[in-house]
Amino acid sequence: MEVSHGNYYTDPQQPVRAGITRAMVGAHDTLDYGVTLAMAKCDNGNAKRPHTHPHAQLAIVVEGECDYYVDGTCDKRVPGSWVFVPANVEHYIDVQNSPCPVMNLDVFLPARPQYVQEYDEFLKSLEQK
Repeated sequence: MEVSHGNYYTDPQQPVRAGITRAMVGAHDTLDYGVTLAMAKCDNGNAKRPHTHPHAQLAIVVEGECDYYVDGTCDKRVPGSWVFVPANVEHYIDVQNSPCPVMNLDVFLPARPQYVQEYDEFLKSLEQK
């Protein structure tokens, strides 16, 4: 049996928008279980982009400090804290004055295969350089 593995600190970081990059965690393996995991790195002063999507999202702060907005309500997030965002509810992260970049593990239900496909394309573009 082949077991996949990785390290989100050293895996290639795909640019998302100003101040935010991400690496897929488990990528293809987790799709079979109906879930997608992405570790996002969010820097102080990140670009804010309130958005919705048809996936529920569990956001877990692993490192750093941020404000996380869900449906217009702001909550301070610190390492170990999490927030559940139901499907189709507006949300976004705001990182200001964090002692280090925020490492935020996003768990999406159901799976987001387009995220995995976009990450695969990003990795292929790195190989071509």
